[in-house]
Formats: sequence, C-alpha cells, structure tokens
Amino acid sequence: MLFRSIATLATFALSVVSVIAAPAANADAAALVKKADPQSIPEIFAGATTSLTPLTEQLQGLGPDDLTVDKISPILGSITVILDEVVTNVKLLVGKEASIVLLTVDGTVIVLAHDLAVIVSELVHLVLTALGAVLSLLSAHPVAAGAEIHSLLFQVGQLVGTVVITVIQVAGVLLPGLSAAITVLLGDLGFLITELGLTLLGGLLGLL
Repeated sequence: MLFRSIATLATFALSVVSVIAAPAANADAAALVKKADPQSIPEIFAGATTSLTPLTEQLQGLGPDDLTVDKISPILGSITVILDEVVTNVKLLVGKEASIVLLTVDGTVIVLAHDLAVIVSELVHLVLTALGAVLSLLSAHPVAAGAEIHSLLFQVGQLVGTVVITVIQVAGVLLPGLSAAITVLLGDLGFLITELGLTLLGGLLGLL
C-alpha cells in the first residue's frame, strides 16, 4: 500500500510539472518563431546606418595624401559589404505582409510612404555625401590613381542605387507613393549623381 501511494504521488507530481512546463515551452517556441522573422526595412536600414556612419566619416576625413587606392579601397570595400547585406535582407521581404516589411524599429507602428522615404534618403545622403567628399578632393588634388579611385566611387554609388530600387520593388507594392516620395528627397543630390555618372539613381531621378 505504501509503495502504491508513493507511485501515485510520483505520477501526480510529474503531471503537474508537465502542465507547468508546457506554457514555458510554448513561450520558448513562440520566441524562436519571432526571432526567425526577417527584419523590417526600417530595422535593416537602422543597423546599416549605424555600421556605415564611421566608414563615411573616414572618407570625409581624408586628405590629399590619402588619395591612394590602398587607402580608399578598404573603406569602400567595407561599405560595399554593408550595402550588399541591405539588398539581400530587403529581398527576403518579398511577398511579406506590411506588418513585417514596414514595422518600425521599436515594433509599434507600420511606416507610411513618406516615413520610409526619409529612412532610405538618409542612408543615401550618408553614403553619397561621403563619396562626394572624395570626389571633390580628387578634383582639387589630381593624382595618378584618380581614374581608378573614381571607378571605385562609381561602383559604390551604383550599389546605393541598387539598394533604393530594391526597396521600391519590395515595399512599393505596399506603399504606392514610395517611389515619388524618395525621388523628391533625393533631388538635392542631382549634381553629385550626375558627376559620378550613377545611372541607376540618375534614371530614377530622370537625370541620365
């Protein structure tokens, strides 16, 4: 009888533990599902901007003696890696609903066309302004490697255009006014886009 009572108590205890553990297990599973969701475009751009800022500051801090491929190429290479990652991550959002694609960084609001255009414009200005600083330095201090450096600047600028076009392709179906809103905010970069010969952004703005 004593052993039977002990066995009964043990079975009861195990059932209680299972009941208590189930919600925790479900919560863990839900957390894993949430983490598996792709980042929204605002989240992607927030992370990229944080990573790009010190690199663009390096470009803007260059002097005439720094106008060498060995000095500039690694910085532009790091920028390229970040921008490539942006394109890849945005493409993961193709076909996703607005609550995933357009969610703010804090996860509370779905952004509108103007809001997203501002986010995209800020990243474009950040990178192109830095490229423009190097271009201006080249104009003031011509060097033998000038053509090669210009080509490197062009490649990064074209990648910025790819970022913008990818965002429009993915989010434009959810925000019909996105392309027009981005175009307006990039208008002040027209001269720089033309100087660098950036066909993707130039085509978007009707400059090239």
